[in-house]
Amino acid sequence: MTGHDALPARHDDVPLEGPPPLSPSEVRGYLKQVMGPSEAVDRLAAGIARVAASNLTVVLTGETGVGKELVAHTIHRASKVAHGPFIPVDCGAISEMLFESELFGHDRGSFTGAVSNKHGKFAAAHGGTLFLDEIDNMPLGSQAKLLRAIQERVLYRVGSLVPQSIDARLIAATNRDLEAAVIEGRFRRDLFFRITEFHMYIQPLRARREDIAYLAQRFVDLSNRELGKNVQGFSPAASQAIIGGNWPGNVRELRSAVRRAVLLADDIVRETHVALTPLLAPTPPKQGARAVPPAAQGGLSLKEIMHQAVSATERQILAETLLKTGGNKAKAARLLKVDYKTLYLKLKRYGISAEDGSKEP
Repeated sequence: MTGHDALPARHDDVPLEGPPPLSPSEVRGYLKQVMGPSEAVDRLAAGIARVAASNLTVVLTGETGVGKELVAHTIHRASKVAHGPFIPVDCGAISEMLFESELFGHDRGSFTGAVSNKHGKFAAAHGGTLFLDEIDNMPLGSQAKLLRAIQERVLYRVGSLVPQSIDARLIAATNRDLEAAVIEGRFRRDLFFRITEFHMYIQPLRARREDIAYLAQRFVDLSNRELGKNVQGFSPAASQAIIGGNWPGNVRELRSAVRRAVLLADDIVRETHVALTPLLAPTPPKQGARAVPPAAQGGLSLKEIMHQAVSATERQILAETLLKTGGNKAKAARLLKVDYKTLYLKLKRYGISAEDGSKEP
């Protein structure tokens, strides 16, 4: 295009080859193979097959370690740009000073250290998919530039006045509540509405017990090949500990725990091997169980004890409702028959993540 910079035939960040494309009919089988047999994975696969064929911008939400990049890559492989590059960017790993240069590129001399022209990640994703992980960490100034790039399909390198045409599918991900970030002024409202054309929530492992058992055995097989071992599986006690675990680190934590257990085991993973896993949290209380506030053990008046009991019950109801709605606060507010602002303030007071109802770290 006249007046626009030409993109390079291939950027150094673009992989020479990758996994083959997936047809819509292959998405479900592939995702169940790598994520598990649960109904939640079935629903995820159906969403991927539907949105991949479009050019809609997708936002993936869910806790750290649930597989957001895996889902993003699956969308890419099932899309019309499957033969193009898939460029992941960890927005939390780039300093604010260098963010625009990394994402949009820069011209020589535009700042100290810019000794040559450089194409950024957006240009590297031309003809493919740009995956912005932890997009909530993007600096506000860069958010404005990203919005312009998405809407106009052009970008400007740092220090350049020449527009550069781009054609890249955008997928974003976060483990935080973007709506709360908008309310708090940390994320642009216009960008939020532009990128949330299609939202997909990935449930945590503790909500997909069926997948825990499947993935644990899959990781045993992978670890056997990696470590040159022949561990057959789990003892009943070890299996119960694995399936009942809370797994706050989700798939990433489960895989590390299984690899460590396989290394320690001789023939079968036993409970002692699992017990040595430092991050294995105890089984969460069953739905409907109400914990007695510590204050009820003595020392406070009945009125104070009742206040704490009501707060504990309210917090659990909020968390359970958010789990039921997949992190959708608007739907949760309707179910609880409260206005959105009241719900938001209560979530903030109790330190509850709107993604899944769990307490934020």
